[in-house]
Amino acid sequence: MVFRGRTVLAIAACTALLACVATIGILNASGKTFRPSSSGLAAGASEGGVSGGFTEKELDKLRRVYALIEQQYMRPVNREELLDGAIRGMVGALGDPYSVFMTRDEADRFTDAVEGTFTGIGARLEVQDGEIVVRQVLEGTPAERAGLQAKDILLSVNGTSLEGLSLREAVAKIRGPKGTKAKLRVQRPGADKTIELELVRDRIAEATAVGELGGDGVGKLRIVQFSFDTAKKAAEALTEMEGRGMKALVVDLRGNPGGVMQTAVEVAELFVPSGKPVVITEDGNGNRKIELSEGSLRTVKPYPIVVLIDKGSASAAEILAGALKQSAGAALLGETTYGKGTVQISFEKGLDDGSLVKLTVSKWLLPDGSWIDAKGLAPDVAVSQPDYFSASRLPRDRVLKPDETGEDVRNLQLMLEGVGVAADRTDGYYSKATEEAVKRFQQAAKLPETGIVDERTAERLEEAFFMALQDPARDAQWSAAHDIALRMAEKIG
Repeated sequence: MVFRGRTVLAIAACTALLACVATIGILNASGKTFRPSSSGLAAGASEGGVSGGFTEKELDKLRRVYALIEQQYMRPVNREELLDGAIRGMVGALGDPYSVFMTRDEADRFTDAVEGTFTGIGARLEVQDGEIVVRQVLEGTPAERAGLQAKDILLSVNGTSLEGLSLREAVAKIRGPKGTKAKLRVQRPGADKTIELELVRDRIAEATAVGELGGDGVGKLRIVQFSFDTAKKAAEALTEMEGRGMKALVVDLRGNPGGVMQTAVEVAELFVPSGKPVVITEDGNGNRKIELSEGSLRTVKPYPIVVLIDKGSASAAEILAGALKQSAGAALLGETTYGKGTVQISFEKGLDDGSLVKLTVSKWLLPDGSWIDAKGLAPDVAVSQPDYFSASRLPRDRVLKPDETGEDVRNLQLMLEGVGVAADRTDGYYSKATEEAVKRFQQAAKLPETGIVDERTAERLEEAFFMALQDPARDAQWSAAHDIALRMAEKIG
C-alpha cells in the first residue's frame, strides 16, 4: 500500500473504468457525448457512419466468418457479443490505447466517471496487455485506505481470478453493494510476492476541486480530475479564498489523470487573461486551432501562482499546468508529468444501443506549440517526496521478526520512519535497532512490546502511518510550493 501525497497522494482511484486519463473532447452537459459536425469526423466517414464504410466484398467476408462461427462452433454463440467483439477488435487494431469501444454498461460507467461520481472501491482501472491494472486511486476511498496503488495488477477478487476477463467483466466482479467486502489479490511491480488487500465497498462522490486558505494567506486549490462541474467548483473556491485576502496560490494537480478538455480550458480561463492562448489542437492533417482565453481577466492575477505536478498529472491536468506556466506566469514544482498529448472524442449516436466508440482525433500542444506526449512537462523546481511515501502494506498472513530480510521488512522500516520511530536502516534487514523501534511503537500504541510485527501491530502501525501522512508538514512538495509562493508574495508587497 503506497502512501503518497498530501492526503496520501499516490494511493489514487475510483471504480474500474476505461482510462479516464484520456482528454475527452466533446461532451454535453448531461454527460452523454454528442456527434460533432462532419468536419470533426475521420476522413471518409459521415455523421451516420455509413458513407465510406464497408464495401460489399468486405461485408460478405464478415458475413461468411459469422456464418462459420454460428454453424461450426461447438457451443452456442451470442450474436450481440460477437458483434461487440468485432467492433472492439476493429478499434483495438488501431493500436491506440486511448481509442476504445464501450458497451452500454461500460459507457454508463464512463459517463459516471466524467461526471465525477463513482460506486465501488475507489479505484479506476484499465486493461494493459490483458491484465487489469490500477490507473488511479482517489483520496479518502476504500482503495486508498486499504493501500491499493497505481500500476498494481489485480489478480483476483474474493478468490475469483480476473485473468482473461474484459474490463466490464472485471468491474462486475469488483463492484457490489455498499458495505460488502472485496478481497483483492494484487501483484505490485517490483514486489516478489503478491499482496492481499481487503476493501469495504462504498459510494464515492468525488470532490473534484477543493480550496483551502492558510492563516498566512497562502491558498491551495486541489483539483483531482476535470469533470463537468470542476470549473464551477474551482471558481467558487477561488472566489472564496480571494475574498478572504489570499496572497498566493498553490494549484495542486498531483495524481490528476485528466478528464474533460473543455473543463481544463475553463479552469485556465480563471487565471489566463482574455485573448492569451490556453492550448493548441492539431488534427491529423496538421491543421492547428489556437484556443484563446475567453475569461474576464485583463491582466494576470495580482498574486503569485505555483502549480504542483507529479508523474500522475496527465492529459487535461498537463493542459492546465502548461497554460498557467506559459500564459499566466505560474511556476511549476514537483516531478515531470505523465506525458499524454492527445484528445479523444466519444461517439455514441449512430450506434443506437447506448454503446460508444471513443477515438483519438487530434493532439494538443502547449501555448508555445510544443508537444509533450511521452515526454511530460518538466517542473521549474524539482522536488521529490521522502522515501517513506513509497511504503507498501504490511503482510497479514505471517509475522515479521528479527533477522528476516526482504521487501516487507523494508516497508516496515519506512513506516516506522514515517511515524517518527525510525530504525537504523531501511535496507530490508530486521536488525536489533529495527526490533527496538518496533517495541517503541508498540509501547506508544499500548500493545505488547514483543518487537515482532503481528497482524495487530501491522494494523495499528498502518493506521498511525496513514494519519501521520495527513500532516502537510510531511509533504515535501507542498511545503516547498508553499514556501516559494509565500516568498514570492512577500516580494510583491
